[in-house]
Amino acid sequence: MIDFVVGGIAQDDDFFFREEFIADLWDILRKDHILLLASRRMGKSSVMNQMLHNPKNDVLPVKLNVEDINNSGDFLLKLIGAIQEHQEDFFKKILTKTWQLIKNILGQIDTISLYDLQVKLRKSDDWKSNWQQRGNELIEVLENSQKKLLIILDELPDMIIEMKKHHPQDVIPFLHFFRRVRQKEDTNIRWLVGGSVNIRGTLEQMNQVKLINDFKFEFLQPFTADEVTIFMTCMMEDRKVIFDENVIPKTLVLLGSPIPVFLQMFTQELYRYWRKHQKVLTTDSVDQVFNESLLGEVAKDKLHHNRDRIELYYPEKQKTPAYKILTEISRSETGITKRQLKHFYYQHAGKQVTLETEVKPDADFDQLMYFLQTDFYIEEMANGKYDFSSHLLKLWWKKNYA
Repeated sequence: MIDFVVGGIAQDDDFFFREEFIADLWDILRKDHILLLASRRMGKSSVMNQMLHNPKNDVLPVKLNVEDINNSGDFLLKLIGAIQEHQEDFFKKILTKTWQLIKNILGQIDTISLYDLQVKLRKSDDWKSNWQQRGNELIEVLENSQKKLLIILDELPDMIIEMKKHHPQDVIPFLHFFRRVRQKEDTNIRWLVGGSVNIRGTLEQMNQVKLINDFKFEFLQPFTADEVTIFMTCMMEDRKVIFDENVIPKTLVLLGSPIPVFLQMFTQELYRYWRKHQKVLTTDSVDQVFNESLLGEVAKDKLHHNRDRIELYYPEKQKTPAYKILTEISRSETGITKRQLKHFYYQHAGKQVTLETEVKPDADFDQLMYFLQTDFYIEEMANGKYDFSSHLLKLWWKKNYA
């Protein structure tokens, strides 16, 4: 029986519908580096995990979550550790034999734990000051190995934001170093970088978007209606759940474009409801479970992050207007025009509303709309209006903040 995966990494039989997308990524990586963008809970880390454990094209993959790293030296130390963890044979045959730094540390030791290696590496040098030298040495060793390597970095935008807070002098040099590494001719290293906070918005504030323009941008999309139908049918039938034909269409209406973790969570809650009451699931059951569970306590922590990250990552002057715009959109039935949103923005950004407001360009407003769209809060609909990308998030925002 296939398990529910709520918040963890989906793998093996629990991993659904991303095979074709992953095949495309492997194809792109033959020539390009990839920046993989997706909203939180979309399954980005599960995709990366699949690529780590099921490599193609004789590639040696290494994966590192860099979300909590705040300086360049720690990035390199953790990357060395990830190579040891995920490609132990490569580490022993290449890094321990050809990089003088590692040779000096290990001496005659054949094996060393990941923890002990990190301790010895930290003591070996001042990594915060000498990170560029050590970074160049590491890349040279990896290049000279002539092995095809894929280095997967999860949540790089968060790392850049943390560096801005704690070691701002590192940010631009690191981004230049990272770009220079990617642009080496005939390199045997490919980079797959992921983020759920859009790095373009972060770098735009620093005037440094040019430092990532060599990446091939790929977006991980929500499941389609057909995929939702297949998933829910499979999960329900496996558990002998009896449900009428309107349950899945009603689920699609409530969730909108379904983020995988919320689809998993909702399907699990429907199953629990059926197991408790032992009666046919209907649209009334769907409404009850949705309102009591997903709009209640079950999904609260996962949904609340969408509000928190505005406070964490947006420029100070944009925070209040962002909250207000999202609140107004949450109250709407069919979305709001850009012209109306601009009026709301002026009202809450301390700017005077005039007859020229709707036609006069405003860089701050355009920047905020760019952030809200590329961070997957809102999207432009077919009718030209703007609405939440996730119907669940819209209903949750309306319930809690409108």
